[in-house]
Amino acid sequence: FRMTRISTDFGQPLSCESKKLVSDVRAKLKEKIHPQFDTDFNIYRFVANSERLYKKEKEIVDFTVKALNNHLRIRRAFKLDTDAVKTFDENPVFTKHYMPRGDIQVDAVDKHNRLMWYIDYASVTVETLAHVEKSSSSVKYQFWQFEYMLRLVMAQEAKTGKLSSLHHIIDMAGYEINPFTMLFVSSGTLSYYTQLFHYENYPELVSPGSMVNISRWIWLPYKMVKPVMPAGFADRFQLHDSSFIHGLKEEISEEHIPVSLGGTNTEIKCIPAQKQSEDKYWKPKDNVVLDALETIHVHARKKKFIRVDVDEVGKKISWYFRTDGDVYFGVFFVEGKGETIEEAKKEKKEEIDTDDMDMVYPYWKLTAKLVHERDELVCEKTGRYYLVFGNEHSWLTKRGVDVIVNVEKEDGKRRVHTDHSLSPSTVEF
Repeated sequence: FRMTRISTDFGQPLSCESKKLVSDVRAKLKEKIHPQFDTDFNIYRFVANSERLYKKEKEIVDFTVKALNNHLRIRRAFKLDTDAVKTFDENPVFTKHYMPRGDIQVDAVDKHNRLMWYIDYASVTVETLAHVEKSSSSVKYQFWQFEYMLRLVMAQEAKTGKLSSLHHIIDMAGYEINPFTMLFVSSGTLSYYTQLFHYENYPELVSPGSMVNISRWIWLPYKMVKPVMPAGFADRFQLHDSSFIHGLKEEISEEHIPVSLGGTNTEIKCIPAQKQSEDKYWKPKDNVVLDALETIHVHARKKKFIRVDVDEVGKKISWYFRTDGDVYFGVFFVEGKGETIEEAKKEKKEEIDTDDMDMVYPYWKLTAKLVHERDELVCEKTGRYYLVFGNEHSWLTKRGVDVIVNVEKEDGKRRVHTDHSLSPSTVEF
């Protein structure tokens, strides 16, 4: 058995033990790893996350391989390694003031080689983002944010040769909870986003996250979230009341702490979020699309899909849907078209195996209730595309999805129905 501590701490070069684990993981990876992302530190972040969960070396390696393979699929589907990285100056989360912005102090590190990132949470309004942007856009913007943060940490590691991360200080002074925020917490949405970014795709990147100046009521949502979070959550997200400054100064020099938190730095600022008025909330343009939607029901623990055959590169598949709750949605691809009798039987039973397919549009949990989902995909290959709706996360409740799908063909645009049949497309969205 191994010790439960991670084999390399922040501020240290990778240990021999860590390097061996990284090497073992590399040897077992099924997905290709892009040179842009292929560093020992990036792989070790996934290893460290596994070390917190498992003791045996084989379990650590196997869990890491599974998590990293999934992340590499998302990186490729989302073109994280090939498209230009969006900076905070280009990310709508900050340019549209949906969230408060605090810039990462790239020249300031704590005693463990971690970049400092301060933010003031008093202006946070969860409902603005939920009512104005598609759920898929919210997830996409956060991926852009985390990828940009990763690049800054990678630069620090390249410069120092030591493991780095972001030491995130969140000032909770003046933050007030409301019913919408409580719903965000109690519905599991906050847990999902925390799991998606801090554990599944960017583990050990923001560590620790220290919430300071907390009020007593914070313990209520914290206690609701904590039981459904992975191991180590309490260590990674720490809560401190107004007596935090002494602990902070043990890790960080005074000149790297803002004046608002008891330090001497007058340059560190936070741009607050702006709450949108209700007249700016998203609304359907008209009822033409809504009246044309077809309904499918996705039963608990099941998937449903719409199959689209594409025989010319560059053609677009577009979709519009609304849901009565949260569902997973993504697009997967297999080469070729047509099917064997066995494949046809499997499809009729809706037992497609997305793990063996190329993910071409990331498979995320979305809620298209307040803002409906609409997007398109330019097909870079010919073959069969599956628009997949998943309800695997629910044990009892089925989900309703109202959807319309169009595909470009040589002789014009066609609508793809939920039974996979085609008809002339008469509705634009």
